[in-house]
Amino acid sequence: MAPETEKRAWLPKVQRTDGPLYLSIAEVIAEDIRSGVLTPGQRLPPQRALAKALGVDFTTVSRAYAAAARQNLVEGRVGQGTYVKPRISEGGGRAAPDRTVDMSMNMPPRFDDPRLVQQMWGSFHHLGLEKGDSFLMRYQRPGGSAEDRDAARGWLEAQFGLEGAAQVVLCNGVQGALLSILSLLAKPGDTLCCEAITFPGFLAVAKYLGLNLVPVEMDAEGLRPDALEAVCETHGPKALYTIPTLHNPTTATLGPERRQRIAEIARKHGLTVLEDDAYGALAADAPPPLAHYAPERTWHICTTSKCLAPSLRVCFVTPPQGASNEGLKRAIRANGGVVSPISAGLVTTWQSSGLAAQITSAILVETRARQAAFAEAVPGIPLRDGAFHVWMPLPEGQSATDLAFALRGSGLGILPGQAFACGAPVNAVRIALGSPDRLGDLRRELRGLVEALQNPGEAAWMAV
Repeated sequence: MAPETEKRAWLPKVQRTDGPLYLSIAEVIAEDIRSGVLTPGQRLPPQRALAKALGVDFTTVSRAYAAAARQNLVEGRVGQGTYVKPRISEGGGRAAPDRTVDMSMNMPPRFDDPRLVQQMWGSFHHLGLEKGDSFLMRYQRPGGSAEDRDAARGWLEAQFGLEGAAQVVLCNGVQGALLSILSLLAKPGDTLCCEAITFPGFLAVAKYLGLNLVPVEMDAEGLRPDALEAVCETHGPKALYTIPTLHNPTTATLGPERRQRIAEIARKHGLTVLEDDAYGALAADAPPPLAHYAPERTWHICTTSKCLAPSLRVCFVTPPQGASNEGLKRAIRANGGVVSPISAGLVTTWQSSGLAAQITSAILVETRARQAAFAEAVPGIPLRDGAFHVWMPLPEGQSATDLAFALRGSGLGILPGQAFACGAPVNAVRIALGSPDRLGDLRRELRGLVEALQNPGEAAWMAV
């Protein structure tokens, strides 16, 4: 009888594409492992047998298996064949990276403070005692409860100096907020502008809504006011989407003079500003938000996912001064952007108890430790206090896409520059330092990054 790991014959269902066939086979291996079609310890078909079954040459299958091994998905055993790697090493080592989590997401790092984590979980119990079972058996109104909005106003005043955010509403994440706001402000075919390199989630929402995007050039400080003025005069955009603090992905932060100038340009050209302030609470020395300089024109969008907990998906949206939030609440309802009352209530509990400040502080401490580990492994790359992502331009001859693919599955969150490009692609990668579970894991993954950087030919061979 065949061993347990060989009971099920496996044959990849490969879709013929314009790209290299071996990459398609490697992608199917990865997908079948994620979906459970291939299980830990299962033996893959011998390379020559699979090549014959697929009608391809041996080299194609050999390169596919090598690509899967580079992603830490499979391992070759001398004289035995190729096997799906177990989630936990036989020696009791760490679990393999959780492939149900998108490592390309920019997540805050996990901090090693069991007492604080226990307090965070204990808040669920406190919330239940305070609210009772009726809290679980009722829907929440779009925009959040009065209590949650009051807590949000106090937090925005303390963190950003935003005074009188009377119309603040709660929304389900930044993308949910962008979808709701843009469905109010724009119609298909309208023109908006944004940084030439920007948040992929915004690009996805704009594409979904059929909006035209015009890139605004940047420099080391971020969006250039002169370039924004030129875009306004040439294209007449309806709105500007911008990330002025710890910009994603470049980490650039606009200075106060530049923010003031952008506010003046927005007034002059009747431009509505969508300010994504996802990282503002992590930047201690950041100037006031754009909403401070142009309160009558700015939608301030602030998520707690980067400074508290991504799983809660709680985002605060403050409409322009003097505007009603009723249209936004209707859009939130229509777009399914209502926040879970459990998530909202938990954030409110953390804010009112002071736990939110402790969580943010712990994230910042861990971020600095991870920045130090990165600086030691890859010196010479600019790092900004509070940013748990790094923007790393690559030298000529080394492809960002090749590098990202070569390190895919390693546990180090790498995304090539083309994912952020509104204009021309940039040969750079964003590295999410929060993706590995622990600091020790990050150090281990950085060794793989250094190896790939030192051997660009090998990375290119793996990914072309």
